[in-house]
Amino acid sequence: MEKTISSRIIGSFMYKEELNSYEHTEGKVYYSLKLENESTNVDALMSIAEKLFCQFDEFEKRAKTQIAQHLIDYKNDFWPEYDEDDENLNWDDVDAGKYDLSIEDFERAITLLDIEFRVTHIYCECSDGDLFGGHRIHAKFDHDYNLIDADV
Repeated sequence: MEKTISSRIIGSFMYKEELNSYEHTEGKVYYSLKLENESTNVDALMSIAEKLFCQFDEFEKRAKTQIAQHLIDYKNDFWPEYDEDDENLNWDDVDAGKYDLSIEDFERAITLLDIEFRVTHIYCECSDGDLFGGHRIHAKFDHDYNLIDADV
């Protein structure tokens, strides 16, 4: 197994045996190419990574929007922005959605941290911007950047 592979577009990826993947950890987002078995085509994964890298701003915006749309109800229903024990809390305002977080605010709060390229999908981890108590958001996208699933 080669210890380093390079992309003219992204840079060098170092092989991490414990993760069975090639890792690129320079920059604000970490990229990895996941080797799921011996037949994984690293060149094909690199091609997918380079395409996304060149379209990163578009991917990031689209990913954040899709994640926000998928998780907004969960956020507003189970991680409220108000103190349920507050004696002065107006429950009519709560029921009317006064304290609900908007999709736009959700999008602004989250930050893309890691992107892992796999044969069947693209896996991403995001900082939750403290929307969910500091937990990471995990999301899977197909190779056309459509959200498959997201959770906390």
